[in-house]
Amino acid sequence: MMQRLYRTLFIVSLLLTGCGPLIPTPGEAPKRYTLSHLEENNRAPVMLKQVVVEVPTAAVSLDSVRVAVVPAPQQINYYADMEWSDRLPILIQESLVYSLQNQHLFRAVTRSSDGVIPDQSLKIDIRKFYIDQTGIPTAHAEYFVRLIDVATRNELVSKTFTGTVPLKGSVNSDLIAATLDQANREIIEDLQRWVAHAR
Repeated sequence: MMQRLYRTLFIVSLLLTGCGPLIPTPGEAPKRYTLSHLEENNRAPVMLKQVVVEVPTAAVSLDSVRVAVVPAPQQINYYADMEWSDRLPILIQESLVYSLQNQHLFRAVTRSSDGVIPDQSLKIDIRKFYIDQTGIPTAHAEYFVRLIDVATRNELVSKTFTGTVPLKGSVNSDLIAATLDQANREIIEDLQRWVAHAR
């Protein structure tokens, strides 16, 4: 009886999402994924300042290890066969810290937990980070970023960054994670060019 119920729920979830199950197969552990970062760039530091990357803020629906999917307008759900290796804001902070360190844009790039007194602070609000299935399945990421002068607490510059990457190929958890990772990398590519000129 329970097997029949699981099978019915599984089929319904596939019909609703069209992009992988929202209900896991019984007994299968979800796959865990992380986010990549930009590769090493062996150049001299662009700015002789220290910057701290704060832990990003996010709505409760995104501040989670769960991978979000939007099956219909104003709805949000989560894939049950996959998850992030840590809370999403922590992974995005880690991805950005490593990327800025590798690009040598500042004399030092640290986390708020490192105890270093920085010159500037990067504050990030995660507005979107999910697969949108309301049309062609697409990874959407959107961050609102502010660069703050720590001494004066004044906002130096701010900007909204977006990454949009359609899912291509046979849709599965590996593709979903890779496409969301690509959207994050698009934003970091734009952000590191922007911050290099935000003196």
